[in-house]
Amino acid sequence: MLAAVTAIKHVMIDRLALSGQGELEVRQRELDHVVVEAPLAISARGQRVLTVMRTPGDDQELVAGLLHAEGLPSAPMREAEGPSGEASVDVDLPPSSFAPRSVTSVSGCGVCGRQTIADLERKASSVASDLMVPAHVIASLPARLREHQAVFALTGGLHGAALATPAGELVVVREDVGRHNAVDKVVGWALATGQAAGQLVLVVSGRLGYEIAQKAVAWGVPIVVSVSAPSSLAIEVAERFRVALCGFTRGDRFNVYSHGWRIE
Repeated sequence: MLAAVTAIKHVMIDRLALSGQGELEVRQRELDHVVVEAPLAISARGQRVLTVMRTPGDDQELVAGLLHAEGLPSAPMREAEGPSGEASVDVDLPPSSFAPRSVTSVSGCGVCGRQTIADLERKASSVASDLMVPAHVIASLPARLREHQAVFALTGGLHGAALATPAGELVVVREDVGRHNAVDKVVGWALATGQAAGQLVLVVSGRLGYEIAQKAVAWGVPIVVSVSAPSSLAIEVAERFRVALCGFTRGDRFNVYSHGWRIE
């Protein structure tokens, strides 16, 4: 439970409530739980190459998943403490592997969708798996993920990601302040444990943006499920690479935006 402990900070807050007339009725001073956001320095053979903001815990999984999504080879790594006392992971790769880095651009960056997909095509191929999953299993997955989000239950401030079997069993759950970090953590765990991407479903708690679709394609996951909406570029990527994208998965309803044949 180390990750759960270090992911939470206790702070004093004023909890306010209004009356039916819109006037301040209650002001209560109490202790609350908030999610921790802290930097993780990533270095290559001792040379810092990147700093990411994340929720502490499962840092090596996060780095492994990030390296895989960026098309870099897996490599031995070790956790250390940076010169300023911050957490650090050192990867046994030449620093030149990261320079110049082609970090995935997301909303508001002005990157052309066609250029983004063309770049992904150079690093990944269409998902080969022919996995199909029953609709009732898909519908159940967000609720199952929520049941396993221990830190979210305390703070309300974390995204979650999970990998599920075609029968709906969650094999791993990770939480992070960044939804893309949570996905990197589950992918990093899966790489370390030798999971078969083509036989798993990726479940996420937040919006389905390009970065989530890109990470799914890079690892070869055939189905992605979310409680929220996908972006147009995420749908375009999923359609191009044979990934079923399921959004607004709430209760007994959901939308399938690409490759609907995967849902039975």
